[in-house]
Amino acid sequence: KTEEKKKTMNEQKRKLPAILTVSIAIVLAMGTMALAGCGGSGTTAGDEPGPVINPITGNEMDGELPARPVVVSIPNAPDGAVPQSNISYADIIYEFPVEGLMTRLQAVYFSEFPDKVGPIRSVRYYFVDLAREYKAAHVGYGWGKKAKGYMEQSDVPHINGMQDTDLFYRVEDKTAPNDAYIDWSSIRKRAEKEGWFDEPQTIRPFKFRDDAWKAEQKKAKAQAEATIEAKSGSEDPADAEAVAEAKATLEEPAKAASVKVSSIGCNSECRYNEETGLYDRYWYGEPYVDKETGEQLSFSNIIVQYVHSDTMIDSSTGLADDKGRLEIDMAAGGDAMLFTNGEVVKGTWSRKDLGSRTIFRDEQGDQFRLTPGKTWVYVVDQGLD
Repeated sequence: KTEEKKKTMNEQKRKLPAILTVSIAIVLAMGTMALAGCGGSGTTAGDEPGPVINPITGNEMDGELPARPVVVSIPNAPDGAVPQSNISYADIIYEFPVEGLMTRLQAVYFSEFPDKVGPIRSVRYYFVDLAREYKAAHVGYGWGKKAKGYMEQSDVPHINGMQDTDLFYRVEDKTAPNDAYIDWSSIRKRAEKEGWFDEPQTIRPFKFRDDAWKAEQKKAKAQAEATIEAKSGSEDPADAEAVAEAKATLEEPAKAASVKVSSIGCNSECRYNEETGLYDRYWYGEPYVDKETGEQLSFSNIIVQYVHSDTMIDSSTGLADDKGRLEIDMAAGGDAMLFTNGEVVKGTWSRKDLGSRTIFRDEQGDQFRLTPGKTWVYVVDQGLD
């Protein structure tokens, strides 16, 4: 795939780059600081306010959520970027392809933010589109091609080390360019100055496997069992069809032992842990840990979001970008998979426009039901298996 990419660049043609490969093991069978700010969403019954539910994790909050999330651009290269500091506190993390068959993380912090986070690297223009759907402020250090103008034309509040150098600092135990860090206190001061947290933003929530959903599933299974018992002996074609549908309802979902994503600059795997009900993340075969806590990152949900990507074309020359930088349409839609509770659900994703949230649906057209907790999203090229 690397040779194909080189050939593409040499021929100066626009073509889908080989970014990542995905392999899935499937068995078919039966010290932190809370974000400051006001806002948040909850459930209201009559005049009594209900609990505040995090729309990203589905977890009930002890207090209010801030007015908006903060997205931080974090390197994920095996050249000293990993392990990163305090990424375990993000509510959801997106792993995007970038040039050179590398990946970069966009960590979305909403329920809490650590005292510091890093390393922090440059922005790609499609990272801006992610921040827009969460109505988030964005933190990065540097700009990819066309990202600066794209960010400035958007309505995304942002901090960037190329403009706000004084807000960042360099750590001694990492080397450039993977040594830039920022403290939450610096983000908070800038946000207060600019009024970023003054007006609460409404974020469309994911759908979750909550108590109401579990009750619906239990009821549906009971009805299916009753249908099978009552109509199994019938010769009526309608009854036979009803029995077949009932049996389908009772079928066990496909089970997924792991999902692995790999390229030259990325080799990661999320393995399902039956004891914890979480997917433990590994990096080149070793536990993927938070530098500050030393703990392995684990997630309730893994989503694979397939996109169409192209090598950028230089508008002045008509040639493919010399560094292989990418274009990704984050509203084009595509296939998707959800891994949760040891199960795999196939479906699609769509997005009305870049100001709207991405919606994931299964093959029946229902929205993905996530297990409450943190989520990792692999953004992968649609052309790969």
